[in-house]
Amino acid sequence: MKKKIVFTGGGTLGHVMPNLYLIEELKDVESCYIGSNGIEKELITKKNINFFTIPTIKLVRGKLFTNFKIPFVLLSAIIKSKKILKEIKPDLIFSKGGYVSLPVCLAGRLLNIPIIAHESDFSFGLANKIILKFCNKMCVNFKNLENHNKKIIYTGPIFNKDFENFTKKSSNFELDKNKKTILFIGGSLGSKKINEVLYPIIKDLIQQFNIIHITGKGNNKIKSFDNYNSIEIYDNMSEVYNIVDFVVGRSGAGVSAECYFKGIPMILIPLQNKASRGDQLQNAKYYESLKVAKLLYEDDLTPTKLYNTILDFSNHLNEYKQHDQNNSINGKKMIINIINDYLK
Repeated sequence: MKKKIVFTGGGTLGHVMPNLYLIEELKDVESCYIGSNGIEKELITKKNINFFTIPTIKLVRGKLFTNFKIPFVLLSAIIKSKKILKEIKPDLIFSKGGYVSLPVCLAGRLLNIPIIAHESDFSFGLANKIILKFCNKMCVNFKNLENHNKKIIYTGPIFNKDFENFTKKSSNFELDKNKKTILFIGGSLGSKKINEVLYPIIKDLIQQFNIIHITGKGNNKIKSFDNYNSIEIYDNMSEVYNIVDFVVGRSGAGVSAECYFKGIPMILIPLQNKASRGDQLQNAKYYESLKVAKLLYEDDLTPTKLYNTILDFSNHLNEYKQHDQNNSINGKKMIINIINDYLK
């Protein structure tokens, strides 16, 4: 009989895609998924993986009334997760972190199911701070999170095998071969701020650059034209990274780690601390310290500021470190070995 793993995590591609990369490799395992009605449901059900939905609620900074509901929704989610886990009877839970994963892991703990979790950011998020207390292993992207806690293992990020191909490729995008190509991306949900400052300068930028603009779902307000390519969501990012010269975007753990792994210079515009727990600013400062990225603060961002920064950055790309085999590691193989050890 096949071993069973329940995967959990959602809300953004950064929480979902690493789980999918692991599922694709674990062919001798029966995989199930517990998540919300968010982006994970659409992506996971496409792959014909059994998907179970639980109620979820996210901590929203500054929204007292919304946050007041958290204990009640969390309790409901734990009860439903426990019921689902009793039905599935998994041998292991793998959690990619985030608010979606917390009730699943709490329910798994109550049922004594082994739990392996993964933290992508430079510091632990709230959910993983709690999960760390009772999981069996916590894998991390950054070495600074290793400490005397024997549960924590530095593995690095989880990438698809396609990310290990560093060859520039042709693509279906409209590109002028004589121009550098910029990827604008605000994470899987998009960035209203980045979109707002980009739209007024698009026609000036395309005089000198190709643009691939991943706007986020529901944010595609300008149709593609000439060498401006606008799409809402793209789930084959390894193809995009193989054709771009540099990236302008948020500094979420997924995109910034992928660009670093591929040796792509970055202009990073982290979410302001009032809109996040500060993880994006920490990520951006880390990559800036490695001289692979330039940090732009959202409070200072205007169309003119962005335009001038892009022109200057483009003229100094050779000052930013390009890829070498020591830049980053693909933690997927190590994490699969950890999973297999627990399944045995």
